This record gives sequence, C-alpha cells and structure tokens, in this order.
Amino acid sequence: MVFTQTLLVSSLLAGCGNDSNNHVSSQHNPPSAKPSQGFSQTAQWHVNTQKAGESCYDFDSKAEVACSSDVWDVKLEHKNRAYKLWTNGGTSGNGHGGALGLRDWQTLKTYQYASYDPKTNQDISRFYQQDKPAGLFADKPWYVYNLKAKHQLYPNNRVYLITLDSSNRTTTSSVQAPVYALQIIGYYDEKGTSGYPTIRYIDVANPNNVNTKTIDASATDKWAYFNLKTNQITSENQEWHIAFNRMNVKLNGGDSGQGKVGAYLAKTPTGYYDEKNQPITNKFASDNSKEALKELTDIQAYDVKDNQVKWVQDTLSSVLNPTHKGNFPVLDFGWYTYDGRTHKLSAKPESVAEGALIRSAEGNSYARMRLKEIGYADGSPLPTNFVYHFDIQPK
Repeated sequence: MVFTQTLLVSSLLAGCGNDSNNHVSSQHNPPSAKPSQGFSQTAQWHVNTQKAGESCYDFDSKAEVACSSDVWDVKLEHKNRAYKLWTNGGTSGNGHGGALGLRDWQTLKTYQYASYDPKTNQDISRFYQQDKPAGLFADKPWYVYNLKAKHQLYPNNRVYLITLDSSNRTTTSSVQAPVYALQIIGYYDEKGTSGYPTIRYIDVANPNNVNTKTIDASATDKWAYFNLKTNQITSENQEWHIAFNRMNVKLNGGDSGQGKVGAYLAKTPTGYYDEKNQPITNKFASDNSKEALKELTDIQAYDVKDNQVKWVQDTLSSVLNPTHKGNFPVLDFGWYTYDGRTHKLSAKPESVAEGALIRSAEGNSYARMRLKEIGYADGSPLPTNFVYHFDIQPK
C-alpha cells in the first residue's frame, strides 16, 4: 500500500528589490495593517473518505461545501490511496487562497495573527504560496536568485527540449510532431522591470533559425500564453505550448493543460555551478547570452542518448503536500505518519503535530489548521474519515 503526496519544488524568496512582487507567491496582496482580531474562533471538519473523490470546506461558514462552488477554502482529494490538500487559488481554484506551511504546531500556536510573525512582528502575508504547476522548469529551474544580495534573478541558460507530443520519446523533430530547444535568457525589460522573460528557441530540425521573444508576464494574477509554432503570444483558449507567470513556467500537458507538451533538460552549460552545485557568482553576474547561443544551436552536444528521452509533463503542487521524511517502515508526511508494517495512517499527536496557515478564497480571512484524527471503520483497510481542527481569524 503506497500513500503519496506531491512535492512542491519552489523557493521561498523574499519579495523585495527589483522583483518586489514576484514569486513568493501570493497573487493576492492583503493590507499590511494588523487585523482587528486574530484567531478568535474554532471549528472542526469531519471528512468522510470512504468513497474516492474530493471534499471541500469553507472555514468562514464552518461548513463543508461543494467543490464546484467558489467559496471553498480547503480541498481534500482522497483517491487512488493518496490524500492531497489544496487551496482555492493559483492552479487549484479561482480564488485568492494560499498557504504557509507546514510548520511545527506548537510554534504556530504562538501566532496571534495569521499575517504577522510573533517573533519579528513582521508582515508575512507575502510568503503565502498559491498552488502552482510543478514540472521540469520547477525541478530544474532556469535561474538563480539573490546573488550578491541584490534580490534579482540570473539566468543559467539551460537548454530545454520541448515536444508537442510527449507520448513519442523521440527528440527528432517532424512537421507532425515538432521538437523545440529553448533557453530563457532574461527576466527584465529595458527599464529593468521584472516579469519580462526573454526566450530564445529553435526547431531542432532547423537549428540555424533562432527565434527570440520577450514576453510580458509581469501580472501576478494571470499567465501569458505562447505558441512556439507561430512565435506569438496567444491565449488559453487558443493553441498554446508554454506559458509564463513572472518567473514561473508551465506547459500545455499533464495537469497544466489539455495538450501533450512535455520537456526534457538537454543541457546545463558548464561554468555556472561549482563541484558542490553552488552557483559561481562571477559567471552569473556576466551577460552570457551570446556565449550561450552555441549551447542552444549545437544540437549534437545535447545530453540525449539515441534520440530517445522520457518527457516530463507538469503536475500540480501545493505547500500543503510535502514529501515524506524518515525511513521505512515509518514515514512522516507532516500531517500524519504511515506505518508500513500495519499499512495504517495515524494523525500526529498535538505535541509533535505540524500544521499550516491558510488564506481563504476571498483573501480576507485566515485559519490555522492541523489534522486531529484519522479513523478506520471496522475491517476497512483504508481510512474512512479525517478530522481537521481550525483556529479561525475571521474577516
């Protein structure tokens, strides 16, 4: 029996400097003034997990609601022996939801407000993260951040192969199934404004024909969609292959779209990282875009064997779904533990529990959340109910 949770591959980067509203995350910016009241209400959510599906909760009304509604704040997906949590924002919903977690519950209990750190008295609302795509561009990012403490992004000029048909493992491009090689070589416009990635790419069948495009992806609340065939900005309702939201990248395939687009890391240029895989500051601080062009066009030097690769498609991720810790037979998934000897999940006792801070779909209320109990009906090999505890900071 295997229980899985998705891993968010992302950096918690302080939003300041020339990229002040970028990537930490939140696509909703609540006011910086402290709220009139903190965690002043409590609630419990009893989730029936006997049938595979998904269940949603609105902690403002303290009620389970339809996941098809706009008012849900937390979703528990319970199917295929996996239990995943989502917030109503980013890739998971149309709301302003987000989360900060997981953190030690005893520490979270010291928080009077969901948006202020009790130790530093600083506003932490900017660190809330919305659910987002996870794929090759998240696992093998195209940049490093904050070299020389300048709070900027620096491209590493990696070469990514992008296919429009990930069911075909070949890297040979054809009219029916083109394969592109792409670099992201910049992130700032001519005025130094962040959120303007510059892409450079080729069809590997014609490496001497290099396309370059700077894309306005500066909006925090929407994606900029791009068609590699036409070298044009498009929309989600038209044919698109790659999309950008500030430094974030998603592909039209897997959990991110209806297409079959996939990616593969073809080349990481030498000289950017040391033997410990740490960035070499002087290299990144230089303009290497012209030098790195040959890394793009020299298709024979790609790290590809026999023109066959395993394409990576996007999945969805949330900070509420961490990877497990520990070693078999006992694995720690943050919210709960899994015992491989009994094949049982157990909620962690409050004294050692972890929890999260959740922002509501409306973006104007918060909750402190932990898993209180996992129940099994007699004879059931799978959990039949989850019980979550909420401390609520109302609107």
